[in-house]
Amino acid sequence: MRMIDQIYTPISQSILDAVREAEEIVVIGHSSPDGDCIFSQLACRRIFTQLGKSVTLLNEGPFTRDEIRAYEKEFLTAVPEGLAERRPLVVVVDCSTFDRPGSVILPFRGAKTIVFDHHSSGEQFTSPELMYIKSASVSTSLIIDHLRESLSVELDYELALYIYKGFATDTGFFHFLSERNGGETLRRVSHLVDQGVSPYVIYDEMHDGKPLAYFSFVSTLIQRVRSAFSGRLLYTYQKADDVVEGKPADDVYSQLLQVSGVRVVLFFKEKDGFVEIGMRSKNKSGIDIGAFASAHGGGGHMYAAGAMMRGRLDEVMDLVIRDLSSLL
Repeated sequence: MRMIDQIYTPISQSILDAVREAEEIVVIGHSSPDGDCIFSQLACRRIFTQLGKSVTLLNEGPFTRDEIRAYEKEFLTAVPEGLAERRPLVVVVDCSTFDRPGSVILPFRGAKTIVFDHHSSGEQFTSPELMYIKSASVSTSLIIDHLRESLSVELDYELALYIYKGFATDTGFFHFLSERNGGETLRRVSHLVDQGVSPYVIYDEMHDGKPLAYFSFVSTLIQRVRSAFSGRLLYTYQKADDVVEGKPADDVYSQLLQVSGVRVVLFFKEKDGFVEIGMRSKNKSGIDIGAFASAHGGGGHMYAAGAMMRGRLDEVMDLVIRDLSSLL
């Protein structure tokens, strides 16, 4: 039997003491949130309120993804007057760079801050003993479940639901598990299902309700696909004046990563003066796309990452593709 390193090592006593001693906690996630971010924040609120804390959830949005749109009302998108002056404990989830949360974190610069994240890229903007970053974890939500255990908070259905939804969205419903993290992950997820969480029902719920126009636009994006490096790179783009609901990128990635010979898929999304770049690499490609994204001001995981670059769409596409040449 092959030995696998434990993913969820003990959380520092400094973190646990900070949570237990705090009366008020602000939980902040990154801007343009995904499911793992939002459900990790919601799980934190459930855990901290069970401990008798006053909790505020901050996320500047936008809440464009289908799986999180219904939860937007649970979050404040701007810091209320007087909150930062009360010096609450700050808990940052699903990101470990100070810029990722956007403007909502700025009033808390210098406050006692805990970071929970599973991205390999990051920076030290709080004390090392207050950072718990496990890149081997498939989602931040499972790190928050480990926090729950460490604080001796009982798992209930609501908590299990948030943790499972965060896990499911960040793994493509188990698609990104590997022999390195699969065993410990599945054992942990089994406890969520034991609480009554139904993987089948949640999959249906989180993939239902898209308008036909959404899929017509996915078709448009597929028709725009360009190939480079003898098919090892496929990329497409969304223009600033395109009208579309939801986040079609995930469906584009899932389709293009099935193409024979492809190693990297890029999705360029034009914004006002910037281009957002989504990056995916095939798990057998040997390409650490997270490291490539970090070198371009972004970050992420080995097989899924992103960055934001200033410039025109055509300029950014040319630059990124040229820089990828050494990898492809």
